[in-house]
Amino acid sequence: MKLLLFCSIPFITALIGWLTNYIAVKMIFRPRREIRMAGIRIQGLMPKRKHDLAVKIAETIEKELISHKDIRDILQTEDFHLHTGNLIRTKIDTFINEKIAGNSLIAMFVTPEITERFSDMIMEELQKEIPGLIDSLFESVEKKIDFKKIIREKIDGFDLARLETIIYAIAAKELKAIELFGGVLGFAVGCIQLIIVVLGNRYVY
Repeated sequence: MKLLLFCSIPFITALIGWLTNYIAVKMIFRPRREIRMAGIRIQGLMPKRKHDLAVKIAETIEKELISHKDIRDILQTEDFHLHTGNLIRTKIDTFINEKIAGNSLIAMFVTPEITERFSDMIMEELQKEIPGLIDSLFESVEKKIDFKKIIREKIDGFDLARLETIIYAIAAKELKAIELFGGVLGFAVGCIQLIIVVLGNRYVY
């Protein structure tokens, strides 16, 4: 009976280690609402620190990942200017052709070559102004866009149940490994305790 009790020590500590890590993993999200027991407040990490986490994530994203400058740099690339110019040219050509097609008198005197030359003249001037126009437009938009506020509000408004499902779907193996590691570590501690107890009994006798 005594031997059976001693041999059960590693399995008991393994169960305790696994259960401790299992509860720790679950407490990332649960309980979602604060529970008070004997003056102690218990609440899951995410529900309790959701706003603080939202603020930190928003600050980090704005500072390290994306900023107004990043967007401005993209908008002021040569490729973007060329793409913008092509879009404007298409709109101008469509507008001119529709106006000419709708007026038979003008169509008699205005040839496609003339309309193309006219479009070229307009685009030549507009192409010079595109960088400045984009910059002015972005300055107006920039005053109304607060990345940090948008991200913070998005995270604050994110449903915790959905967030929990997403995280468990992504990190299910890792979270299970944490639980299992608790059991393995507990078993190892139990084995050490068993060795100490056995050696202690031999020393006593």
